[in-house]
Amino acid sequence: MTELTRVPVVPAETAFNLTRTTDEYNNADRTIHLVEGQPLETGPQRGGLHGLGNLEASAVAGPTEVPGGREEHPAMSEVPAEPSDPTGGGRKRRTTEKDADPRPSRRQTLYAQRPQALAPDLSAANAGIIVGASTGDLVNRAAFRTVSAQDQARLDEIARQTPRQSRQSKGAWADALKAAHPDLSAADAAVIVGVVKRVIARRAAYRTVSAQDRARLDEIKAATPQLPGQSKGAWADALKAAHPDLSAADAAITVGSFKDDIARRTAFRTVSAQDQARLDEIARQTPQLPGQSKGAWADALKAAHPDLSAADAAIIVGAVKQDIAKRAAFQTVSAQDQARLDEMAAVTPRLPGQSKGAWADALKAAHPDLSAADAAIIVNAVKQDIAKRTAFQTVSAQDHARLDEIARQTPQLPGQSKGAWADALKAAHRDLSAADAAAIVGAVKRVIARRAAFQTVSAQDQARLDEIARQTPRLPGQSKGAWADALKAAHPDLSAADAAIIVGSVKHNIAKRAAFRTVSAQDQARLDEIARQTPQLPGQSKGAWADALKAAHPDLSAADAATIVGALKDDIAVRAAFRTVSAQDQARLDEIAAVTPRQGRSNAAWADALKAAHPDLSAADAATIVGAAKDEIARRAAFRTVSAQDQARLDELARQTPQLPGQSKAAWADALKAAHPDLSAADAAVIVGAIKQDIAKRAAFRTVSAQDQARLDEIAAATPRQGGSNAAWADALKAAHPDLSAADAATIVGTFRDDIVRRAAFRTVSAQDQARLDEIKAATPQLPGQSKGAWADALKAAHPDLSAADAAIVVGAVRRDIAVRTAFQTVSAQDQARLDEIARQTPQLPGQSKGAWADALKAAHPDLSAADAAIIVGASKKRIARRAAFKVI
Repeated sequence: MTELTRVPVVPAETAFNLTRTTDEYNNADRTIHLVEGQPLETGPQRGGLHGLGNLEASAVAGPTEVPGGREEHPAMSEVPAEPSDPTGGGRKRRTTEKDADPRPSRRQTLYAQRPQALAPDLSAANAGIIVGASTGDLVNRAAFRTVSAQDQARLDEIARQTPRQSRQSKGAWADALKAAHPDLSAADAAVIVGVVKRVIARRAAYRTVSAQDRARLDEIKAATPQLPGQSKGAWADALKAAHPDLSAADAAITVGSFKDDIARRTAFRTVSAQDQARLDEIARQTPQLPGQSKGAWADALKAAHPDLSAADAAIIVGAVKQDIAKRAAFQTVSAQDQARLDEMAAVTPRLPGQSKGAWADALKAAHPDLSAADAAIIVNAVKQDIAKRTAFQTVSAQDHARLDEIARQTPQLPGQSKGAWADALKAAHRDLSAADAAAIVGAVKRVIARRAAFQTVSAQDQARLDEIARQTPRLPGQSKGAWADALKAAHPDLSAADAAIIVGSVKHNIAKRAAFRTVSAQDQARLDEIARQTPQLPGQSKGAWADALKAAHPDLSAADAATIVGALKDDIAVRAAFRTVSAQDQARLDEIAAVTPRQGRSNAAWADALKAAHPDLSAADAATIVGAAKDEIARRAAFRTVSAQDQARLDELARQTPQLPGQSKAAWADALKAAHPDLSAADAAVIVGAIKQDIAKRAAFRTVSAQDQARLDEIAAATPRQGGSNAAWADALKAAHPDLSAADAATIVGTFRDDIVRRAAFRTVSAQDQARLDEIKAATPQLPGQSKGAWADALKAAHPDLSAADAAIVVGAVRRDIAVRTAFQTVSAQDQARLDEIARQTPQLPGQSKGAWADALKAAHPDLSAADAAIIVGASKKRIARRAAFKVI
């Protein structure tokens, strides 16, 4: 082995960057000196604060003082070097602090891959020492999954025989490798395609069983076949009922699903006879009360049986363990920890009107070492909600100094939004991660990570995606969604994630599109058979057809029904026909409905009456009874419940600041906020009896940091109001400060963000998109006297793929106003034929208005939706939906 020597520490500005991905390191150009005078060529070095520095500075050198005065942490002990250690040892391991989480953070794990990318011989053990993680957590990562030269040659040969196609995803490539090489393991396939083994192992092509087990499962499948319309989950339940000893793993293989999805089903959550008897006895001692929800029953069980676990309570009430474990009654701590937390609460008590979040911030300020989990227990909130707060998003002193230096080099410009500032930071510091950028600008990582500047792919993947985009370019006027559909049609293996990168959209928005919702050939044949047995009737809406499918095929899942009718799963799942409960629960809900009948009330009013008669009734159960969506019921004041302690606190606030005669709920909320600055929108909404979202949008509840407020005040002073409307002032602010966000403008002018973001001045597009829209505008200019709406129609006629959003930008209107125009309400060829047939059967009479024609269509076709009727008659859905013929309860 070549002898390795230490070299002098390089300046801090070339320090090792913690935020780069492994792909970025592998593709970067840099030079690293592992041996003095003998460079290891991996490409030219990048300079700057985020440039890639010499590895010795952060992974090789022993305890040393870096120029600038920073020293290594003193709480370290020497660890010997391993024979394969390219660093030569001398690295120090941090001791684990009391009560610290021993697991590595995601940053630690990613950081571990970077020295390995620079020094290929670096072991997982030594990388763990460098980043302060365990070997076990790192050894399974792709960067540390090493194979012998012989194995590597074998895998290279397999990859050569079955290369990745230009439009093929990694998963599809792995499937192709398996088909060509049946003996290929998931681990080997993962090494070839460059993903984690477990991702490949879950794919159907790699879920293999022995011939003996396959014969056994085939026999079970033959004995209990899948019924028409039966979902995989329902089929698994039927298999379990017929074969009580069937495991979740075997059932998942049989039905073609994931083990985890099957294992969570009630039929597969089994306990021993002894445990079942014990749980039955607990349920007998504390039975479910009339109208009591599963959660409330679980709380009652916990109160009566303090030692009852969340898992046992979930089995008794028939719920998911995770849902029960999150309930406050089941979030327990040791007596010692409870005493410690009580002491903190006593030292820093909750102030009158102070929200849980503000109290948590105060606790953190008084107790800097307080974790988000402990703070959540004290304030009685969810850990995730507390952990997201700025006060709990902490970085090390070293990282903080690094981020401050970045912010100093690229400061926020006057009027520049957080997002625009993050983009500027990324442009100046190419290696800056979304997490670090979010910490600098004071935003949520998720929001920054979605920005185009932070969506990066490897050079190899980018070349592949560029080739796909070259083969199927975007047509003039084509929307991002339509382009994604065209890409999918031309490249069937293209994933939603890749398509989103190509078209410059969010993966979630592309994944919801029909072109990307794919099912296996076997499932497609099954769904086609269901659709054939229960076809869509003339005038029947997608929702009504889904209900009919469910009635004919009780086991049909919302996902399958959505695929058949061509709708979104979420839209189908909220329909009453798809909200199913057990026979026991149905009997309980029927009894509640019998005690408190509808009596001509609306769904919402009936739900309120049910809640008043049955205080423990949940929003989900009430929604099931009245046939409404859970979200609609949960938002109602009657279902927003607080603890007795919180209620007393809110009552005291209401007493101190009562509602004045003639004062609206919103104005009262503003007055409460003025008197109690720490009052949250949620608490104010409970007091005044309004919806939290409506209160949270009010200017009084939109708070910004002192730094942001000073920045906004400076913008307002530079461009003061000239007596115009809020909107006109916002436009003027945007013109003077191009980087000003709609949210900031709304805060300055004192209005809602939604009202500002719709304005043309705030709808921005990329230079590429702007050039495309300018070309469309030049091809179809606005005629003299032509209204914006008529111009949009003309643009659509000339450019059929033009989206409402793009047309609105071209003509300078609001997208919503353009989207409701008939020219932009597009349907599939199948739906158009169906609507044409309805219009033919019930044509518009001479002199008949659009509204009257819609009423006639509804009378002839009772299942016709307002949306479909609006398309037929050429009106807006909202106008038709308001008509008496379309108001249904």
